[in-house]
Amino acid sequence: AILFDLQGNIHATRQQEFPQHFPASGWVEHNPEDLWSSVKQTCDAVMAEECGDRDEVIAVGITNQRETTVVWDRQTGEPVYNAIVWQDR
Repeated sequence: AILFDLQGNIHATRQQEFPQHFPASGWVEHNPEDLWSSVKQTCDAVMAEECGDRDEVIAVGITNQRETTVVWDRQTGEPVYNAIVWQDR
């Protein structure tokens, strides 16, 4: 997570690693709940450090890591399976 001001200056940044899973040779997966948890925790950390009032936030951008893909169940909102990571062969 990175917090920018209106001039594009960085005010805070946080990163968090999470486990990778290798269920078979050449397979690389991430638990979608780990992905979501790391997003929430890093965003909360930059907001707590630099932005006392969340009402001051005017935009949020989200990006993913290359071609990593997660499928979510439309009815439940739960992930169908682990994320298939771009490193998967």
